[in-house]
Amino acid sequence: MRFPKKLVAVFCFLCIAIVAEAQSALSTATLRNMKNVVAPFSTITKKDSLILICFWATSSDESINELNAINAKIEQWKEAVKFRMMAVSVDEGKAANKVRPTINMNGWTFEVFVDINGDLRKAVNANNLPQAMIIKGDKVVYQQSGFEPGSENYLLQKLQAIARE
Repeated sequence: MRFPKKLVAVFCFLCIAIVAEAQSALSTATLRNMKNVVAPFSTITKKDSLILICFWATSSDESINELNAINAKIEQWKEAVKFRMMAVSVDEGKAANKVRPTINMNGWTFEVFVDINGDLRKAVNANNLPQAMIIKGDKVVYQQSGFEPGSENYLLQKLQAIARE
């Protein structure tokens, strides 16, 4: 089956436009840190070349288990590879008030943010919690969703491989 050249050209243009829009949305998404400072994602991450983002919710035990597993190993990971860890809560409304107590109860030592309008989650299409992604140079280069004990080790392996690229 042969496709007309115009149809292929239109399809390619649409794909490029969608990718460009997603990257634009990524840079304008706003997050709130635990000091209640709101800033665009691009401002928060402008100095970082390799970022691990874990989307989570206070109502998701699987998300909390993933972050606890990462927290137990984060210092070793930082010795193995230079990266920034960001846990991004997708909780909204009254549920967002549970974020700080959850952090304190679990003793997390990495940065935690709230995706106040869901902009970042929408920009990267993070719909299955927990969802982890690695961003390098303002582009999502790896994603995984779900969590089973031990799968955090695979994230470290991916971080190391991407850092070497």
